[in-house]
Amino acid sequence: MSALRQLLGLGAAAPASGEIDEARYQKWVIEPVRVGLLARARELWRYRRILWFLAERRIKDRYEDTTLGIFWLFARPLMPIFISTVIFGRFLRVPSDGVPYFLFFLAGSSCWRIFERSVQWVTRSLDSNRGLIKKVYFPRLIAPISSVAPALAEGGILLTLLVLASIFFYFHDGVFYLRFGLPMVAALVAIAMAMLLAISVGLWTSVLQVKHRDMQYSIRYFTQLWQYVTPVFFPLSSVPPKYHLAFFINPMTPIVEMYKWGLLGIGQFPGVELMLGVGVMLLIFGAGVVYFNNSEAASVDRL
Repeated sequence: MSALRQLLGLGAAAPASGEIDEARYQKWVIEPVRVGLLARARELWRYRRILWFLAERRIKDRYEDTTLGIFWLFARPLMPIFISTVIFGRFLRVPSDGVPYFLFFLAGSSCWRIFERSVQWVTRSLDSNRGLIKKVYFPRLIAPISSVAPALAEGGILLTLLVLASIFFYFHDGVFYLRFGLPMVAALVAIAMAMLLAISVGLWTSVLQVKHRDMQYSIRYFTQLWQYVTPVFFPLSSVPPKYHLAFFINPMTPIVEMYKWGLLGIGQFPGVELMLGVGVMLLIFGAGVVYFNNSEAASVDRL
């Protein structure tokens, strides 16, 4: 006990008036840590293992308890594509820039579906991880970032179907419409941009989902309307040139166009328009990061 008293300075004589023993008496100041963008990035890197853990868990939770299992990875995206191909390609005769409409629509919907599904999963990311968020500290940004994993897995399935469909049309038409090589890099960049845009939008909607539980339903209808002003069902070449600027304000238009150009070689590479879309996307992302960081503490309290 005496050693403890000496360590705390309780058993020593008080210093003379006006004298302070700096070695024994220290002032502790507790201040909030001001975390900048660079510090946030370093923190995300330190917790990267949690990012992979949550991403893997999201994919397993999606199909682990289903009876048909991995079958739904193919059936869920493929059935709407078949129905849309019959309606728009067979009945309405929508042009497809010289490739079979099934390939045209499959390519466009693959890129779009990665974005759409990512937005829906990111919107529910804080709710989905509420048990872990309440018990363990980790950067909250990991939750929305890791939630794009199921959509990315679904996009890989659609890309596999696109390759198989291209092989079929090669034997059917004698033309291999899918192209390999350097242009495919543009398609991969388009996928990365679609995921980044989904995260950018999700940084807003995930916080709003905690405050308003019907946000997940609202965003689903909003993305469905968004799809009709994106060249997924129709080629941009069928749109009069005077309306192209209005279409390219939509940041998903140059992304989908670049994806189809990279895989099928249709349309033109949207250089200037892509820069406009990137500018809009970075604006949404930057504002979303600031909004998420300022709202995450209050959002966690509501979980």
